[in-house]
Amino acid sequence: MSHRIERAQLLLQQSRAADAERELMLALSEDPDSARGHAYLALSRVDQRKDAEALSAAERAVALAPDDPFMHRILAVVLHRLEREKAALAEIQEAIRLDPDDEGHFAVLASIQLGLRDWTAALEAAEQGLAINPEDVQCANLRSMALVRLGRKEEAMRTVDFALERAPENAWSHANQGWNCLHRNDPKKAQDHFREALRLEPDFEYARQGMLEALKARNPVYRGMLAYFLWMGRLSTKLQWAFVIGTMFGVRAVRTVAEQQPSLGVVLWPVVILFYAFIYLSWVAGPMFNLLLRFDGFGRLVLSRDERNATNWFGACVVILLGALGWWGAGNPLGMFGAIVGAMLSVCVAITFNRAGKKRTGFAVGTALMAVIGLGGIALLMTGNENGFSWLTTFFVGFLGMQLAANVAASR
Repeated sequence: MSHRIERAQLLLQQSRAADAERELMLALSEDPDSARGHAYLALSRVDQRKDAEALSAAERAVALAPDDPFMHRILAVVLHRLEREKAALAEIQEAIRLDPDDEGHFAVLASIQLGLRDWTAALEAAEQGLAINPEDVQCANLRSMALVRLGRKEEAMRTVDFALERAPENAWSHANQGWNCLHRNDPKKAQDHFREALRLEPDFEYARQGMLEALKARNPVYRGMLAYFLWMGRLSTKLQWAFVIGTMFGVRAVRTVAEQQPSLGVVLWPVVILFYAFIYLSWVAGPMFNLLLRFDGFGRLVLSRDERNATNWFGACVVILLGALGWWGAGNPLGMFGAIVGAMLSVCVAITFNRAGKKRTGFAVGTALMAVIGLGGIALLMTGNENGFSWLTTFFVGFLGMQLAANVAASR
């Protein structure tokens, strides 16, 4: 193997993807048909979110060495990172067919099955890898991730304990145990594991996200929301939709009873109001509590630039909302419409920043148009132009469309 490729491998292990890419380009200038060079080039590029280039390099590696299982595995990893799980599954199955005794193939298979939300298949794949090598830390961690999603939290904790005994300096194991603690509603202990993971690997995004959730979970309201998010995350897509639709119909029934039976309204209306408040929080909890972390000395350091940008836009919506409520309180009925527009725009901002790449661009354009229509409608009404009601109707329809599009995008 070229010394440049060996150096690139080391750089990738150190999370220096750009440096690794430069070394690999030099290696490929010397040997353009090096399948391993193209394979590692794909890994270096996918780490930098150069998605199209990464896929091209991985496909080139397979074309140069179609009978090498490692090349199929790298292509599967790239496809998995691009969230093309079904194509990734076909590639890793080919790698396993070519070499069924490599536990690394089964680790990739388990990761893909987790992406497909098939927890049982993910557990089976991880255990197949452990059958080949009982001390494989990667398969042990993936087994833990599958177990916690199957509701077997104690087994998941023991599995990561086993992994930490074998490799106490493994950042992924500490991060995984942190997430297991969050699933057990223990954010304080989770912080200890995330802090250790970040000490070992400061740029470890999985651990940073976990630390962020653990910090926000110090707030009892967010802790309840996080428990809901984690529970929903363990459900299959079909069960998630069944729960959401069933709950909506249930609340609609409660609201109908409250309208028809005024004597029960004292009890039922607070339930309906709490439900809609919960729905609002389920959309905006991320940027809302990230905004609160901006006022925490340590919390603001954990936030990424993208998350800080999200809090800036969310904060602008909150200013509109609070200003409109004050306007309404001062006796102007248009303030109520302004408050509704501000609240709905805050949801649109949360939806937008919860996406990446082209999906975010599409939602960002939609949010900008919504802001123009909603605020434009309020402005028209302020001047006495009743066309503002038509603008607000368009705004409300657009908001429902944004929600539907977000739910469809999340289920794919």
